[in-house]
Amino acid sequence: MARGLLRRVAREESGIALLVVLLLMLAVGASSASFIWYMDQQQSRAGARYRAAAALAAAEAGVYRGLAILESTTPDGHSPGRSWRPTAHRERLPGGPLERAFTVSLADEPGGGIDIISTGKAGGARRRLRARVYLASPALLAALHGASVVRLENPPAATFILPYGAGIGDRPWVHIAAARGIWFATTDVSINEPSATFDAGPGPVDASAGPAANGALRPGPVRFLLARDADLLVGQNQEPVDVEQLRALGISVEGVVLRAEAIPSLPEVDQAYYRARAAANEANAALNEAAGAYAGDADLAHKRDSVYSAREFRQIQTYLKAGPQPRPLRGVVLVTAGLLLEEGERLQIAEGALVADGTVHLRQGALLEITHSAGTRTLPGLLVLDGALLVTEGARLRAHGLVYASRVIDVGQDGHVDVVGAVLGADRGLSLRNYAATVIIRYDPAVLGTPGLHAPAGQPVVAWVATWEELP
Repeated sequence: MARGLLRRVAREESGIALLVVLLLMLAVGASSASFIWYMDQQQSRAGARYRAAAALAAAEAGVYRGLAILESTTPDGHSPGRSWRPTAHRERLPGGPLERAFTVSLADEPGGGIDIISTGKAGGARRRLRARVYLASPALLAALHGASVVRLENPPAATFILPYGAGIGDRPWVHIAAARGIWFATTDVSINEPSATFDAGPGPVDASAGPAANGALRPGPVRFLLARDADLLVGQNQEPVDVEQLRALGISVEGVVLRAEAIPSLPEVDQAYYRARAAANEANAALNEAAGAYAGDADLAHKRDSVYSAREFRQIQTYLKAGPQPRPLRGVVLVTAGLLLEEGERLQIAEGALVADGTVHLRQGALLEITHSAGTRTLPGLLVLDGALLVTEGARLRAHGLVYASRVIDVGQDGHVDVVGAVLGADRGLSLRNYAATVIIRYDPAVLGTPGLHAPAGQPVVAWVATWEELP
């Protein structure tokens, strides 16, 4: 009896052990299958990520290929690359385990922009990029570019030229370029004097500025670019000097003076483009209405756009001077004549530009301020299409973006010019004169993306990428 009981217990224990073993084998099998599935999924995802990354790299290669062609010649080597506008140019990329290729298309946009759309493919994956590009004149690689002579004279004439913004390190910019020479009319003027202090306002991507913020701005040695037959001149007799003699006068020059057969030509301003921008700008309609009501001018009161005649803009100025607080205009503003700011008058333009058909004259104590944010950074600040820019005693000009004048830029005694961008003087006699004034230029490479500028035909160009984004 006892022996039968033992055999029955043994059989039951054997059954339980077998069940446990079967359950363990089932668990191990399920775990193994899950692990194999998981690893297979991971491998698939890793492969997909690898192919997507390879496709993105191919798309980037397509954009860079487009930029290189725009700055050189077409793929056949027979035509200037600046006119290349393919609808679907395809190239294969060598090397690597995957077959990679990109397809590039280029199309013109308003304001001189070019859209580059590049589609990269690798192992069945596909990625697309779009870059908005501007073809700029190399003249915009100079912080101060004079089509003739740049003249500095009479103490305390001080000029400060510094870099501004991220991404400037790979740009071969120069401080001053001049076609006929740089003239130190008196020997006691300064340029980038490291011990001197200056007061500059915030730029488009700065939170604040002023003397405290500018403590970190240390001007360095200057780089000059001159045409082959231009000279560095000193004194009223315009004595030519070399770099060592200039250094002996206390002016720190970086290396040697760069020379070219002819310095790059200034870009051409598309006047129709800016007129269209101002005609479409209704941001000042409420100001027009208020100024028209103040002056009793019904036409101005009903005006929606920002293209002004000389009479209309004088009425705007009169209304702004009568107000208790300064009120800025906004967007692109075009005046179909010259512009005069009377003694102590203030004029502000925010997120836009001032375009004037005639001379812009700032009298004693006047202030003209044109400011941008990061979103409007590539807009010009001040364009004087057919006239001079005159900043007289104690007047102040503060501008973000490009400052351009077709005639002389003259900054008088105790005048103060603060530009974050670049300055172009197109006058063939005297491009810029700093007479006992302070001129501060913080070179912003974003001026290369200024819309409405065209590099002269037959001249080299610099491709500037204004925006870069991935498309779905």
